[in-house]
Amino acid sequence: MRACSASPRPASVGRGRFGLWVLLISCALSMGRTQAAELMESYTSVRALGMGNAFTAVAEEGDALFYNPGSLCQVSGFHWTMMDPYAGVNGPQALDVVNSMTQSGSSFVDKFNNLYGKSIWVGAGAKTSFVLPCMGIAAYGQGNASMSFANPAYPQIMLAYNVDYGVALGGGVPLIPGFVSLGLTARRVNRTGTNLPIGAVTLAQLDTDAIAAQLKRRGTGYALDVGLSATIPSPVKPTLAFTVRNAGLTTFNHEEGPGAPPAAEPDMAIGASLSIDSLIMTITPSIDYRYIDRTDIQNGKKLHLGLEFDLPLLTLRTGYYQGYYTAGVGLDMGVLALDAATYGVELGEYPGQLEDRRYVAQMTIQIGLDGSFFSLSGASGTAGGARRRLKQRR
Repeated sequence: MRACSASPRPASVGRGRFGLWVLLISCALSMGRTQAAELMESYTSVRALGMGNAFTAVAEEGDALFYNPGSLCQVSGFHWTMMDPYAGVNGPQALDVVNSMTQSGSSFVDKFNNLYGKSIWVGAGAKTSFVLPCMGIAAYGQGNASMSFANPAYPQIMLAYNVDYGVALGGGVPLIPGFVSLGLTARRVNRTGTNLPIGAVTLAQLDTDAIAAQLKRRGTGYALDVGLSATIPSPVKPTLAFTVRNAGLTTFNHEEGPGAPPAAEPDMAIGASLSIDSLIMTITPSIDYRYIDRTDIQNGKKLHLGLEFDLPLLTLRTGYYQGYYTAGVGLDMGVLALDAATYGVELGEYPGQLEDRRYVAQMTIQIGLDGSFFSLSGASGTAGGARRRLKQRR
């Protein structure tokens, strides 16, 4: 059966074609979020994604505010991340969608038929943070947008996007100094976003004003993250961690549009890591089990594994994320660091059903005073013993 086979009036076809282009452009420019089956992450870093996002027991400095505030008490000196912008796209999938929609000589129906099973995703963000032992503050913004095309018998587009910006303030308390610490991060978030399924009827008689109104769902919410970190002083530095991000449920009020934007679901996680320090590198294996209290999520999507090899100047990463491999690389050039990663996201209900492979890159500018020496360092493997020794030799 061909998509949209119910021959609408010529004016409706024109309106439908125009409306779909409006959706594509709005999606690309507005930076939104993913379809309903994808787990919505409230904050991610490129370093973490390269190692499977198994980061609960690894996060440090500015990232600790978002991944595990319990590790804030492991900060030594001060660290100022001046900026760390990142951007990403789902690569070949996005190009296929754009090429299909820009083919000359093809009818609207033919173009739509070529899009079944495909999706487009774009994302971007940045933060600035300042952390001291047991405390930190950050301002951040991030956005993600996706559009997927499904069901040739009953055509449907799933449009989803979030744009968040806000501030985060965190603090920690050493329950057992040098061993166990507890931390809290409070965030004020302004969110614009929606999860919007668009069916065949809407596609045939697309009301662009109604769609535009849905894209303006905006509101403000307050979130609380709780984290616990325990590190055993030893040559391999084993660390155990427990966090609850978006404790309870982070909801947003209604400030604009036809309703409030989607809420941020809670994420309860446990994690563990080691830091194996050798003469020339630090090896960091890690594991996370996320969404512990969510029975609606398959176990394969909850398990995350990561591995990082931190060499002087260069860091290599790999991992397992939602059933798919991840890979990453980092280059530390002093005040400037560059990171890149690829990872797969599960768009279906269970791992292995429908992968969306994504590619992200990040640039970080950071300065800090760590212990008894001043350092200019980026985000790539800043915990690595090999890199710290290199700074000390300088």
